[in-house]
Amino acid sequence: MTLEIRHAGPADAGAIAALHAESWRGTYRGVFSDAFLDREVHEERRRHWRECLETAPGPDQGVLLAEEDGACLGFICIRLEGEPGWGPLLDNLHVHPGRKGGGIGRRLIQAGLDWVKASGRHDRWHLWVVEGNAPTRRVYEHLGWEPGEPGLHTAPDGAPYPVRRYTQRI
Repeated sequence: MTLEIRHAGPADAGAIAALHAESWRGTYRGVFSDAFLDREVHEERRRHWRECLETAPGPDQGVLLAEEDGACLGFICIRLEGEPGWGPLLDNLHVHPGRKGGGIGRRLIQAGLDWVKASGRHDRWHLWVVEGNAPTRRVYEHLGWEPGEPGLHTAPDGAPYPVRRYTQRI
């Protein structure tokens, strides 16, 4: 069994959506509403990833998939122009719950960073982390990301939640 990281395409939308929904259900309970996580998250993520990978993939979007024996174990999505003035946005990074801590996330981040560097026009990148998600914040800080200003995002179900921007020099 060898972990492979490759660029995702339209045929990967369903697997990415399923992993994304599962990750949100386990991580964002108490942040997003139970009704959304229990009933709507799977379909909402399917629509989102169909749009991103099938209907309207943007030229500034990079989605990389980590798979082993054809199974989606993680993915990263980066938007080169996600928030002008801040550098590329690491928009999503999710690893299968049963495979966390095994280096998949770190490999995806490195592959994403390599993709960003290949664009040749950025000196830093950034991401947002849910303020109350201490384990994820610790991981990014351990990897050299610097915490910055707080913000407020809106969940797909309309609820606001606090976040913190992290940046890293490239």
